[in-house]
Amino acid sequence: MKRSVAADADAPGLSDHAAAIRALAQASAGDLQTTLRDLRTVLLSADPRALRRSVGFWGRLIGRDIRLAAEARSLRERSGILLRQAGFEAERLHRQHATLSGHAQRLRDACVQLQQEIDSLARRQAAAEGGTPAGTSRLAHLVTLRSAYEITASQLDLVAANALAIAERHAQQLPRLCVLLDQQQGVAAGAGHGMQLSSAMRTIDELEAHIEHLPVPSAAQATAAQRTQPQEAP
Repeated sequence: MKRSVAADADAPGLSDHAAAIRALAQASAGDLQTTLRDLRTVLLSADPRALRRSVGFWGRLIGRDIRLAAEARSLRERSGILLRQAGFEAERLHRQHATLSGHAQRLRDACVQLQQEIDSLARRQAAAEGGTPAGTSRLAHLVTLRSAYEITASQLDLVAANALAIAERHAQQLPRLCVLLDQQQGVAAGAGHGMQLSSAMRTIDELEAHIEHLPVPSAAQATAAQRTQPQEAP
């Protein structure tokens, strides 16, 4: 006789685990990266030679520099909006850190409850001669759940730490970037401002590289963490 999934609905943390998986799936710094790349294009528009160099020989051959220049002209009119958008994205990453950290703590609390239930069931199984098949199955299931919660909590910690690191790095660089972008018209007016253009582009490149070089959960961890639903047991 099989026990249905619904029979395990009383296991601690099942809903918290499902919510944590959804939060992980929604966590991303991609919007901030997109905004930073748009800002970089705006900066490139101040130096046509730098813009042409950025697409390489083959890019120039197929006219990518022409398309990029047109895109830059459009984005240049929105540079102030892009800066504010980048700031909003950094704030969202702060909130993302708090949300993911909260999920991780709830899963750790559920792990404590699961361990108590595991210990209690293990004692009952030991007291019975050889235990019961249902008890053995339940015990194995609870141990699997606890392991899944621990893996997901570790993933949450990693992604939350990354979100906070990106937000804090952005907070450090944003005032400098605002000043440099304000000077963009002067950069376009004369070569004497080339240093400011270079500095602004380095700032954006450093921010984007910081995002790209942060660690991510391994595929094996992600696969294990997605096992949120208990399996049927004999």
